[in-house]
Amino acid sequence: MNYIFFQWFLAETKTYSHQWFFTAACAYAALMVPMAMLARYGYGPATLAMPSGHAFEMLFGFILALIAGYLLGPMPRWRVVLLMLFWLLARIAGLFTETSGLALIGNSIFIFLLAQNLLPKLWVAKKWRNRMLVPLLGLICAMAIVTAVADRFDWYVLQHYLLRESVQLFALLMLFMGGRMLAPAVAGEFYRQGKELEARVQPNIEAALIVAIAGAFLCAPISLSVSGVLLILSGLLAGIRLFRWQLWHCMERLDLICLGVGYGWLAFGLILLGWVKLNDGDYFVTAIHAVTVGALGTLAANVMIRVSLLHVKQYPSHMRQIVTITILMAVSAALRIVADISTYRELWLIIATMAWSVGFLMALVIVLECLSKKRNIASGGKQNPPVVD
Repeated sequence: MNYIFFQWFLAETKTYSHQWFFTAACAYAALMVPMAMLARYGYGPATLAMPSGHAFEMLFGFILALIAGYLLGPMPRWRVVLLMLFWLLARIAGLFTETSGLALIGNSIFIFLLAQNLLPKLWVAKKWRNRMLVPLLGLICAMAIVTAVADRFDWYVLQHYLLRESVQLFALLMLFMGGRMLAPAVAGEFYRQGKELEARVQPNIEAALIVAIAGAFLCAPISLSVSGVLLILSGLLAGIRLFRWQLWHCMERLDLICLGVGYGWLAFGLILLGWVKLNDGDYFVTAIHAVTVGALGTLAANVMIRVSLLHVKQYPSHMRQIVTITILMAVSAALRIVADISTYRELWLIIATMAWSVGFLMALVIVLECLSKKRNIASGGKQNPPVVD
């Protein structure tokens, strides 16, 4: 039995990273938020009852799994399994204060392996805007390890600062990757209609977004006001970029509309974060959820479904569940923001949690169905012909 396992593990067969990490990310997103909610009432892991624990798992647990699935591509099976094992080790050990040291080891090794396998592949890009992903992802990985160390040694001020400011880096990553996904997809739909989309990637706006958010991040410890102004500027630029894609011409492509909704949440979230910083940081945690729930939840679910469907030659434009998931993410984000200014806070938090979890459970079902179809094809089964888009 052990021989068979090692033979399977060490085989040079390549596997797609998204098949492993998207499944894990969907399941973890669906479970982690309700667990954090239950922990607040004493029925779950104490580490998730703390805002810092919940935030760390959302940013450096869930999002890094999403990044691994989306960017690593096909790899030898043993590498993917190794990455997955250390990611799981960190997630499970992180649920208990007694195993915080093991969680730090798991997080550090997973992040190191992720950076080792990912960053050299991205450095081959010729344009500086594309190469920007290397220092951005490298900084995110470094912040993840430092934040984990700060948690382990109870450096609360440093941990709190890193968790707050890292949201801007993830926002920049979503702006970059979301734009690179939406622009060609919308252009393709315009072409199908006999039209031409002139504003595609919009390199000048993209460059301005990189500079503005980088400036906001660097100015945060020096001047909250300057950082806030730059975040508002970046949100406005993101809104202009989204408007120039003219998604109202793509109303038959609900998958593109849903991606646009996620990008819209991102623009709104950046403006909200900037406004909060201009007001001395009051309600900063509230504003963050426009980015982490509204934008991240919507874009993550849509991207995982889109990539999984296209991998089995199915088209997301015919997947109506995407609309339901997008609505659930919007409900979750709106109620999470409203909860902090409402007398019915706990009720809105519970409904927001349920909406988030149901949305990612629906995404998980679709990802698993795609995985099942892929295995059926690999074993010689017949595949249904794709619907012509």
